[in-house]
Amino acid sequence: MAQEAADAKINALSTELKLLRKGLGVQAKNLPGVVGEELREVCGIREDDTPGTVRARVVATLLSLIEKLPVPQQKTARIVLGFGTGANERYTARLELLGTGADRNIRTMQRRADDVIYLMAEAAYGAPAAYGSSSAISQGPWHTSALAVRLNLTGAAAEVFESRRIVSHVAGLAEIEHGISLARPVSPTAEPDLDGLGIDVVSGGEVHSVRMVSSTRVAFRLRPPHVLDAGDQHEFFFRVKLEELPSPFYCCTPEFPCESFDLNVRFDRREPPLRIWRIDGDLSKDAGDPLPERKPLFLDNAGEVRTGFQDLQPARSYGVGWQPAAP
Repeated sequence: MAQEAADAKINALSTELKLLRKGLGVQAKNLPGVVGEELREVCGIREDDTPGTVRARVVATLLSLIEKLPVPQQKTARIVLGFGTGANERYTARLELLGTGADRNIRTMQRRADDVIYLMAEAAYGAPAAYGSSSAISQGPWHTSALAVRLNLTGAAAEVFESRRIVSHVAGLAEIEHGISLARPVSPTAEPDLDGLGIDVVSGGEVHSVRMVSSTRVAFRLRPPHVLDAGDQHEFFFRVKLEELPSPFYCCTPEFPCESFDLNVRFDRREPPLRIWRIDGDLSKDAGDPLPERKPLFLDNAGEVRTGFQDLQPARSYGVGWQPAAP
């Protein structure tokens, strides 16, 4: 009887999640109003919770459940529920993203969608506590759904172009904390400004509170054009110019989870590096170490190298390192 009761709750939650995924999924404006009783229980939603709190708890719950899935199913679940997809992509359009190559049969894609929903429902009732609790939300106010970096090296100078799309986990997200590591102490100044540091916001908001938080790390806050609600996405693009690249590597070491990171490095063709390697999930203190054995990368005919990463974990480093040409 206990197993039958458990199966009934899993099936009921699975049905509610299938209703929630329709239309715009987690990006729907009416999300707080379509949350069913089973999902409210799993999320720890109370009767007096505001719509913003309901949305935040649902988003945090779903993201936590997705993390419990096998890695191959995590991307499918995010697409099915509307995480990291276009702002106006409805469920049928998102289903098409699940097709690969010649395998675009709608029934096959629907079956994949149903499978991940059921697995999430199973995970929900295998958890010891509600995912929507404050501990789940404290995993971070937002996460990165897509990061693309273009690093251009000309002589000693370096120019970084970064495009980042984030997904808010909470209601009322008005500022996004960001930072860059320079990997070598910078001469102390009273209060660094954008011009002095070479940071130029191209689109997506405004930057303020630029400050040195350590001898090698510059932090700043980005204010989006409008306050983000839970589940909202926002994309910003900025450029960083450095007169000299401090160390022969470039990495992303996320504070919060990052779904994907695409890195393209263009080297000076007059002095190409002696060798290039991929840094994949190293501890931050080991990222610049050239001794560990890593996967080699090779320049193309344009003097560029490109690599990508999926499901980056906080406090781990992902990127490219190289051995400069001999002087």
